[in-house]
Amino acid sequence: MLMHDTKLLHVRFNGYSEELALDTLALRPNASDAELRVALAKHYDCAVEALDDYVVVREPQAIIIRPVAFYG
Repeated sequence: MLMHDTKLLHVRFNGYSEELALDTLALRPNASDAELRVALAKHYDCAVEALDDYVVVREPQAIIIRPVAFYG
């Protein structure tokens, strides 16, 4: 079984899904939500405020950042 030492960041932004290693964004696995948003804003060349309403879900193997989902 292949094991990854690096926690992954799964991002849904602007209609696309992307998987990034935290170390490629110079982030630690315990990075705060604010640190995640700042790094992603730099990565996507957008304002941090564009990510204000995004949900951060922390799982054992990954951190998921996605828009709020509306059901119903």
